[in-house]
Amino acid sequence: MNNVLDYGGYRFFQASYDTDEKGTVLSVNHDRAGTLITYLGYLLMTIGMLWTLFGKHSRFGAVRKKLKKLNSKNLLLIAFICLSTNMFHAQNVDQEIDSLVNTQIINKEHAAKFGRILVQDLDGRIKPINTLSSEFLRKISRKTYFKFGATSLDANQIFLALHGNPKLWTQVPIIKIDRKKGGKLYDSIPFHTNGLVSFNDFIDPQVGYLLETQVEEANTKKPSERSEFDKEMLKVDERFNILFNIFSGNYMKIFPKRDDDTKTWYSHVHDFSDFNPEDGSFAKGILTQYFIEIEKAKVSNDWAFAEDKLAYIQKYQEVLAKDIIPSKQLIEAELWYNNLNLYFWLFQVYFLLGSFLLIMAIVRIFSNKKLIKLVFNALVMIIFFSFLLHTGNLLLRWYVAQHAPWSNGYEMITFAAWSLMLIGLVFYKKSDFVVALATLFTGTLLFVSYLDWISPEITNLMPVLKSYWLKIHVATIISSYAPLALSALLGFMTLVLIIIKNESNQKVIDIKIKELTYINELSMTIGLFVLSIGTFLGGVWANESWGRYWAWDPKETWALISIIIYAAVLHFQLIPALKGKLTFSIASVFSFYSILMTSFGVNYYLTGLHSYATGDPVPIPKFVYIVTAIVLVLTLWAYYRQQKFNKSKL
Repeated sequence: MNNVLDYGGYRFFQASYDTDEKGTVLSVNHDRAGTLITYLGYLLMTIGMLWTLFGKHSRFGAVRKKLKKLNSKNLLLIAFICLSTNMFHAQNVDQEIDSLVNTQIINKEHAAKFGRILVQDLDGRIKPINTLSSEFLRKISRKTYFKFGATSLDANQIFLALHGNPKLWTQVPIIKIDRKKGGKLYDSIPFHTNGLVSFNDFIDPQVGYLLETQVEEANTKKPSERSEFDKEMLKVDERFNILFNIFSGNYMKIFPKRDDDTKTWYSHVHDFSDFNPEDGSFAKGILTQYFIEIEKAKVSNDWAFAEDKLAYIQKYQEVLAKDIIPSKQLIEAELWYNNLNLYFWLFQVYFLLGSFLLIMAIVRIFSNKKLIKLVFNALVMIIFFSFLLHTGNLLLRWYVAQHAPWSNGYEMITFAAWSLMLIGLVFYKKSDFVVALATLFTGTLLFVSYLDWISPEITNLMPVLKSYWLKIHVATIISSYAPLALSALLGFMTLVLIIIKNESNQKVIDIKIKELTYINELSMTIGLFVLSIGTFLGGVWANESWGRYWAWDPKETWALISIIIYAAVLHFQLIPALKGKLTFSIASVFSFYSILMTSFGVNYYLTGLHSYATGDPVPIPKFVYIVTAIVLVLTLWAYYRQQKFNKSKL
């Protein structure tokens, strides 16, 4: 796909292909004049939007002038979410497990060298074992390290230990469960001091696998019909099976095959009868020798012989797969990216800084002392530095993945977070609160990227995405979400201001409401224009790659719906019955649901070219209902307060 054949004035496209990749659906186009006219239309509409942004007499320019006239330097009050920490109270420490874990401590420096060995994942990507071990540990324990008692192991250490002595590790608690969701089924499973359970805890000598019946029942149900218990069973079953495959050696695919057209790598449990005899003999025995040397090194603390074995494996890979293995620079960059784990720290930093900045912005409503201003500006500078780190991490992932980092759900969220922080900094001078709200929401997005249903794994691009248009079209579309998200936040804050407005603070609050509404309109206008341009670019990509502009794919359809909704809201100012700051603020909040549907709903609930799911409807997360309920209550409350305030003025 994305490879067009031009012949005799005709264009031949691979519109799609059979699932077995043996058949192609061909599309033929012979309309060069029509294409040029269409592209000219896109260009003229884009120029018109840019003219609106920079023209002196446009609505955008008029709103900008009104904003400049407002002589206000203060902000509003916002209630922030307090995170409750669920503490596990340690019960009796299992001394036997503790002593077992202590025997499995592998030298950290040696484990890091083991993490540099290349492995092929199930997707066919060649990457350091460090990447695989980090993904594995986060998947089964939801942490980036393993801890039991006083012993703490990093991802490299535990991944190596699991392969070196799998029988012992079946007894060690390493699997994450939710006892509340599991209910009575988990009553028979012992509680360990680290809050995890072991592989053996799920095995009963008489019954067998404890979750077998429940998992089978959950699998027979449609995703939309699954309860919290069913989802818990499927999650834990996945973790159990990942650990089983680790113990079975199925993930240690570190041995390439000489002159293999499929470029497939094999684990040490492969029979190697189809290998060159010399290569097969090496691959079959080297890991056994390596694990023996590790056991010796634990006693002698001399890791030289174990490192020699790693050097042999590395040399084997370099000779037999020199045409497909990543360069040393790429490997180093990926290891650096893994070790930084920067998004994990950034979401905490953004939360903290955003909270402090909001507090300072509130204080600045009533006081503009020099010290307060200095502290406020210092916080903004720290946020700007955090944004630079965020940018660097985004570029680092781009380099490691060798494609633009917005090709899956995780990357879309982290890039949208970056875009939002950028737009917040761009509007920083317009109002104190803009960068604070942008920082908080950026932290929220990065936090969401760490939830169970988001995979941070770097994957190979699907054939349909192997195009330079991925960088242009997708980046433009996702970038448009940032100003529209800021618009929703501004609308939400305006509702809060309307609620807290009274006789004593009316003057300052009214100025704040004007300020927020003006910035809201500017932000929404920019977001709508960028979204529209991104949709045009999507049409160009589709035409250049598959010979059609539009196919009513769910993502295309919802992008159009979003454009229509935001275009309608921006025209509220021309309709007397809908003209007003309260109406505009409410509309800006609820309009963002169309973006959520476009970005998340389509990706995970519908089928199509842009979907990350299979099309089966899955349950909507509970927090969506909670947030929607809060927004509805706030909207009704703001409406009631506005009506009451207006009556008091009559």
